[in-house]
Amino acid sequence: MDVSEQAAERFLVKHGLRPERFSKEEMARGKTPDFRAFKSDGLFLYCEAKHVQRDAWLDKLLQESAPGELVGGVRDSDPIFNRLTGHIHQAVKQFEAVNPNHQYPNVLFLTNSDHQCRYDDLISVFTGNFYTSAGEAEPIYRQYSEGRVKEDKVKINLYVWWNEWMSREPRPHFNDVSPFYLFLCELLKSDSRLHRVL
Repeated sequence: MDVSEQAAERFLVKHGLRPERFSKEEMARGKTPDFRAFKSDGLFLYCEAKHVQRDAWLDKLLQESAPGELVGGVRDSDPIFNRLTGHIHQAVKQFEAVNPNHQYPNVLFLTNSDHQCRYDDLISVFTGNFYTSAGEAEPIYRQYSEGRVKEDKVKINLYVWWNEWMSREPRPHFNDVSPFYLFLCELLKSDSRLHRVL
């Protein structure tokens, strides 16, 4: 198991669930998320773990350059947002393969190892907004929120964000339009009245 899968497993166990990996035979038949999680009365939810890794673009250019050669330059799109939308899009495909009628909650656990990537970047992927320090919303990321994850982002019922280098607990982000919203709030013992509404 990689670092994200280990963190997701700890999170599920902490909240009273029994995570179980899919068998090699099941994975050979098609896409699956990393875990299905059970409570005593049966299947409870599906969970996919993704690792948000540091962007190695500049490192690769430096390794391939001659001594003294200048490398770098302008990039067409932000790699952080591309990675986050890619993880969401891929996770939805994995969930739909085992939970096509969305009978159970889908949980995406994101372990972040990139110091340049923040929880607020995930929020911007959902909303398309950059939030100023005064709380104003500037709609500068709509190409991401309205792009390939426009439909996908609501198919995940709970996002969990954890910065690998910090000792803090993973941070949940609830999909408040999900039919499983209050169900998941109860699981995590999180008061929905205190949640930030986007």
